[in-house]
Amino acid sequence: MALIHLNTTPIKRGIKCCVPEITRAAYISGFAGTATVIAEKLYGIPIFGTMAHSYIEAYGSEEEAFVAFGRANPNNVTFLIDTYDTLKGARAAVNAARRLSKEGVQTSAVRLDSGDFLALSKEVRSILDQNGLPEIRILVSGNVDEIMIRKLLADGAPIDAFGVGTKLDTSEDAPYMECAYKLMEYDGKPRLKKSSGKATLPGRKQVLRRLQDGIMVGDLVAEEGDMQEGAPLIAKVMDQGRRLSPPSNPAKIAAYTKSQLQSLPEYLRKLSSTPSYPVEIAPSLIRLREEAEQSIGCIKKK
Repeated sequence: MALIHLNTTPIKRGIKCCVPEITRAAYISGFAGTATVIAEKLYGIPIFGTMAHSYIEAYGSEEEAFVAFGRANPNNVTFLIDTYDTLKGARAAVNAARRLSKEGVQTSAVRLDSGDFLALSKEVRSILDQNGLPEIRILVSGNVDEIMIRKLLADGAPIDAFGVGTKLDTSEDAPYMECAYKLMEYDGKPRLKKSSGKATLPGRKQVLRRLQDGIMVGDLVAEEGDMQEGAPLIAKVMDQGRRLSPPSNPAKIAAYTKSQLQSLPEYLRKLSSTPSYPVEIAPSLIRLREEAEQSIGCIKKK
């Protein structure tokens, strides 16, 4: 479960991924942290977490479970309030937050994991505010995806952050993706494939990105070495099986990803259908394809 944080003020947020590599990918793409503890050790990714329903069930009351959790995790207090009844859980969280506050422990958030998120978030927000706890945030998780997030926010749900799990690390709508390596060059000579629907362009390539006022306006796929306008996107990172430079840490990659997202045209940031991003093939690459086709007898010389 990865968390999309919607506020500028940090809250303690939980992310639970199946393996550290998925956590790393989620963090690079813009998520805030992880509950996969080993990911902090391996990649330096911030770790956060909430609590499990089983933790609450092990206690005689929700309030006592919340207080015990806060004492055990004083720097990361987020209560899961829907184990039995969400609104009663919210009131138990209020009582627990007050008790912990007297001990110097501050409660960061409450978490909803089921039910009507729009209606419940509004009712929980009201309970917290009426009890003088406007600083406690609301975190939502449970089969959340980007479409649900957009709708909830458009409908005015007072939700500060979303935990995204299943819909992030599984391909629910497309259980497989067909892909394969294709031979583009052999022994210094360009090679290509011409199968129907699977045709490729030969040779080593460079992709050049054109920007206007810091916003992407189009890419050009060219033959390597072809001097064209635009910032080159492909860089050599390995030679003779060895790295040419140390790997970037996830925080640096995440910062780069953020800058790239900010340079996307506005129409490509929408979740609805949008026009395709313009990508052109350079004349040099088209000529190389024709030469490769001629060399293997696919077309006759003019």
